[in-house]
Amino acid sequence: MNTGQMLITIGAIFLLTMVILTTNRGLVTTNATMIDNRYGILATSLATSMIEKATGKAFDHNTDTTAINDVNLLTNVSALGIEIGEDRNYPEDFNDFDDYNCFITNPKLDTVAFEGTNRKIIFKTFCRVDYIRTSNPNSAWNQKTWHKRMIVRVISPEMTDTIKLSTIYSYWYFR
Repeated sequence: MNTGQMLITIGAIFLLTMVILTTNRGLVTTNATMIDNRYGILATSLATSMIEKATGKAFDHNTDTTAINDVNLLTNVSALGIEIGEDRNYPEDFNDFDDYNCFITNPKLDTVAFEGTNRKIIFKTFCRVDYIRTSNPNSAWNQKTWHKRMIVRVISPEMTDTIKLSTIYSYWYFR
């Protein structure tokens, strides 16, 4: 084999190596994106489940058994969260929407281990409940209203982004 043939062979091997490396890099990137999406979907499901559980409860501790028509009878802004007799470790015992505000003080309450891709993934859910005004639902309001907002954040060290969902829960009184 002469020098020209040797250079062409080395060039062909180099091109083949570059094609293989580029293909592998593309596959690894696609796989990482699929894993991120999988975790994002799972985190969104956790946040949605939390919102569904909370909106299935009474609007307020004072409205869980009776109807009220005076906003002053609602729970004080500073008292939003679990009431006496409720335990943050047993969310199934919560009786009203703002009980989920306790996730601020104990974020490990809703920790889920997900076995996948040979590693254990921990998700932590943080909930915050505030009163809001209809004129500005994106900001917390420091007075009682007929509307409460819940913000749910799900984080994981394995995810690049935090999943954040929110909902507004209103109290309606019909005579």
